[in-house]
Amino acid sequence: MGNYEFFKKEFEFHGKHARMAGELWVKGDYEHTCFRRLIDLYMVAAVVGFRVDRKAKEDFSPFGTKSILAEQVINAKEELDFIMQMMIMLDAKESMPAEEAVKKAFRGAETEEEFQAYQSMFHDYVRGGVEELYERLIIQKAEPDSEFYDNKTANLMSVLERFGYGLQDME
Repeated sequence: MGNYEFFKKEFEFHGKHARMAGELWVKGDYEHTCFRRLIDLYMVAAVVGFRVDRKAKEDFSPFGTKSILAEQVINAKEELDFIMQMMIMLDAKESMPAEEAVKKAFRGAETEEEFQAYQSMFHDYVRGGVEELYERLIIQKAEPDSEFYDNKTANLMSVLERFGYGLQDME
């Protein structure tokens, strides 16, 4: 992508987003955690935040941080670049012809300002996605008449339904 490359260093969640990420992902606790790795939460949150158009600014309340090591980010670079390209393309197609939006997405950032703007947009969507996932997977309790016996499954199904995937689509 252009002269500027995204996803080459570690990423840190701060404040309330670190707290939320810490509840969505618990290292080594595969039975209770919603995500196997923190990088998985990062990628899914980017898509969710973009899909529901929810952005959140960085929060610096004193909670500590949750870090994704540079190595993990770099190993997921291909997937992350693809998500970034989709965001740039879909964002740009509001203001320009589709063909130009596609070119813009695959050209990537050409100036430091553009690089910072795209990176900021991506991370705002990641944080918005973390908030959305936290509300739907951690806070929300299953309906008493839910066909699923545990909150985790019921909440995961509600997230899928929010994106238009019902059970009939999964069979």
